[in-house]
Amino acid sequence: MQVTLTRAELVALGAERCKWRRRLQEVMDAKGINCNQLARILGVSHNTVYRVMSGTLHTPCVLDWLREAGAKEKYLCDPRTHGKEAA
Repeated sequence: MQVTLTRAELVALGAERCKWRRRLQEVMDAKGINCNQLARILGVSHNTVYRVMSGTLHTPCVLDWLREAGAKEKYLCDPRTHGKEAA
């Protein structure tokens, strides 16, 4: 079952992720990766990675990479998993 979020809920999740932006950057730093390198690895633009980190975009491949790299779920604020921890 896929949960559909309203625009306001997506914005709220993005704002929450923005609060954790430095923690997400620490995950990337631990892997020795910057935004430009991650963008090339994932085949997306630097702007896409930057916007995901800033919380204005929810691109699954970037969120998945961060998750696999060790970012805590609470830092990701992923719309795909939002509410699952409460269920």
